[in-house]
Amino acid sequence: MRLLKVGRDGSCDIVLHSDKASSLHAEITLLNNGDILLEDKNSRNGTYIMNRPIKPGTQVNIKRGDAIRFADVELIWDQIPQQEDNSAYKAVYGIGSNFRNDIQISGNTVSRFHATLKIDRKGKAFIIDHSKNGTMVNGTRISPHRPTLIKRTDSVVCGGVPVNLSQYLPSNSLRKVLLVAACALVLVGAAIGLYKPISSLFATTHPATTQAMENASACVYAGYYYEVTIKDDPFVSKVKDWPKKWYVGYDSDGDLCVRIKTDDLRPIPYTGTAFFISENGEMGTNRHIAVPWEYRTAEVEETIKTEMEKIRSSNSYYSEYLLSLLVWGIQNGIPSDDAQAWWQRYQKSEIVISGSHSYFGVGLTGSKINNLIDLQQAQVIAESGDAKKDVALIRLNTRKTPDYLVKMKAYYDIKQARTDETTLKPQEEEFTIVGYPLGERVSDESFDGKELRPTIHKATLSKMPDENQIQIQAVGIGGQSGSPVCDKKHRLVGVLCSGYQGTEVTFCCNIKHLVELYEKHKVRQ
Repeated sequence: MRLLKVGRDGSCDIVLHSDKASSLHAEITLLNNGDILLEDKNSRNGTYIMNRPIKPGTQVNIKRGDAIRFADVELIWDQIPQQEDNSAYKAVYGIGSNFRNDIQISGNTVSRFHATLKIDRKGKAFIIDHSKNGTMVNGTRISPHRPTLIKRTDSVVCGGVPVNLSQYLPSNSLRKVLLVAACALVLVGAAIGLYKPISSLFATTHPATTQAMENASACVYAGYYYEVTIKDDPFVSKVKDWPKKWYVGYDSDGDLCVRIKTDDLRPIPYTGTAFFISENGEMGTNRHIAVPWEYRTAEVEETIKTEMEKIRSSNSYYSEYLLSLLVWGIQNGIPSDDAQAWWQRYQKSEIVISGSHSYFGVGLTGSKINNLIDLQQAQVIAESGDAKKDVALIRLNTRKTPDYLVKMKAYYDIKQARTDETTLKPQEEEFTIVGYPLGERVSDESFDGKELRPTIHKATLSKMPDENQIQIQAVGIGGQSGSPVCDKKHRLVGVLCSGYQGTEVTFCCNIKHLVELYEKHKVRQ
């Protein structure tokens, strides 16, 4: 089975070049039995068969050669792939989330008609991918629309969801004999004192596949305000409704400004990367992703302090308001010396800058983020408190890693992390980075609903690591901060945190600091 999307949007399988067509105008489903279904997706100007409109949201049968029109665009049947003659196959099974599939699986990243499994007359099995999020066989993504030979022992993952196809594939008696023989050899080896424990032969570190690594990473979307307080403000306790703090964000012109409320301010947006480290929705990332206001530039700090000084100056609204209150106080028996002392304390007191999130969430791999509602809401659980130890622990508000990720073990086994940085030798091994450079440019401050997909980079160690940082040879880009760095066995080594722009000098925080943070603050069962 295969699904074809029809519409004006360039991502559709059949693109309609007409302003009268909707972005997603209709869908055509090619069934394994040769039937073809057509459905109008609530388009603006309708879908027609023989000049008769069809009811939106209802699938109708069509046949090749029918006169089909989408708004004012006629369907060209050459655009519809010819359905394969399945008479050469002993069995054909559809795989996907739609109820019409023989093998029905669920998950946000699973397509409705994800793949097809075919068994030929000789008992050979082939899988064909039709999806957006791909199908993996033994950790390698197969080419779409091309039959790939598979065996009963192969690992098949559709859109990040493992699929057990063994019951649909013919058995192989020879394979069983070999398996028994292998087991016997293992037992013999154990009997003669094999130097490795048998259990170690089967030990695995997850995520085990590249697909699982991709799904274990997520794109962080967040926005925050700076919060400003006057350290020794005498009026907070003496003047009713006097603001305890001020907020700094963007005004309508995109400039930083100070307000006593956030009503007419836009939060400061940013993106980053985080990665799952447990089944309890816990994720690792950078401290500067968790508390970005602690990493403000000198220029931003100067701007905020300058704005606050304007507020405390004699010609500001707040100062005029304050002076009128002082006059009122003097008129009501408050000594002028006290009033003058309050005023001096207020003007000379230290300005303290902190911050808070307006929103904080993650977009899972394969998801489409159109707005804040589409995010998996999260919160910061703990951060190191040390700029040199740039790690933090965040957690989904559900306190649960999505089921489909747990099933495919799409989270890093933090207990297997390489916490001894002295075992890492320059140029002797290759590391993998999985993250979202520049937030993949799919959102930044605006969400546009494009599918999230991380970027995978390879890197090598540039020099011997120190107590806190590992220097790697790779291009580090904003948004990639918080990416997991792992070795060939997918064991965590570090968390990417910084780099020099335009160079291949990139730094990672040693994973031992995240392990320490996790052990202190992890969910207790």
